[in-house]
Amino acid sequence: MKRVCAIIVTYQPDAGALSSSLAALRAQVDDVIVVDNGSSNVDEAWLRRAWPSLILRKLGENMGIGAAQNEGIALAKQLGHGYVLLLDQDSVALDGMVQNLRAALERLEAAGQKVACIGPRVRLPGSAELSRFCTLGWLRRRYAECDDPEGAVECDTLIASGSLIPLAVLEQVGPMEETLFIDQVDTEWCLRARFRGYRVYGACGAVLEHRLGETAQRFWAGRWRRLPRHKPFRYYYIFRNTILVSRRRYISLKWALFNLRWLTTLFVLYGLFARNRSGELRMMLKGAFHGIKGVTGKLQDS
Repeated sequence: MKRVCAIIVTYQPDAGALSSSLAALRAQVDDVIVVDNGSSNVDEAWLRRAWPSLILRKLGENMGIGAAQNEGIALAKQLGHGYVLLLDQDSVALDGMVQNLRAALERLEAAGQKVACIGPRVRLPGSAELSRFCTLGWLRRRYAECDDPEGAVECDTLIASGSLIPLAVLEQVGPMEETLFIDQVDTEWCLRARFRGYRVYGACGAVLEHRLGETAQRFWAGRWRRLPRHKPFRYYYIFRNTILVSRRRYISLKWALFNLRWLTTLFVLYGLFARNRSGELRMMLKGAFHGIKGVTGKLQDS
């Protein structure tokens, strides 16, 4: 059987969160590769105590999420694995997640589908609510119903964390785009794969515990809503990379227009409701300007 290798990308990781992530993978994957993006607090001895056969690849500096994922993917290929499972350092694969993903993917392939990747539903820490898989319409998202816990539904894109990808597909679609550095790397790859005839799926019975944003702020706009909060520099990449990806020849007009409206909404929401908004709005504007100019790579100054 094809083996599964988990690839965890770390940057200044919290030891407790990383320990939980590693512990949850026992009996779910065959190997673990940790690719560290230039952290100062990674204890290799502790990692090996947590997972004796773990492979640690230290990058000399923060190369971004795409470069780190590509490094891990290359190592997994050398080791002869058939699948890679991409994970963030604070993501926890709940019981049976990987087996559920793999079984659903193999059923789809047996039915003749070209599967690029398959991912789990996401649950915020401390919450019982599960995310839904969606496709984009011209005016709104369309959410798929997960009626069958063993079923899978098609969607447009997935977040990278929790995604199970056959290495053979990566050879056809190509690696993650490193010049985006962070944000929209997973989205760009999914859209590129779909352009090349592959399909993206969500597995209804697979669940990943994963935090979206560092904090969240509740606000009232007709009803109580949740506004994920990131550090200001992240909004630079969100705005820049959304505009950069929208300009690709394989991106549909529907996707581009929907996400440009989303950026506008995000700017207005943060302008109206966010506390300490000045740094966030400044980085949004800078990101939009650089996206229009075609700037790529790591942000050189804040």
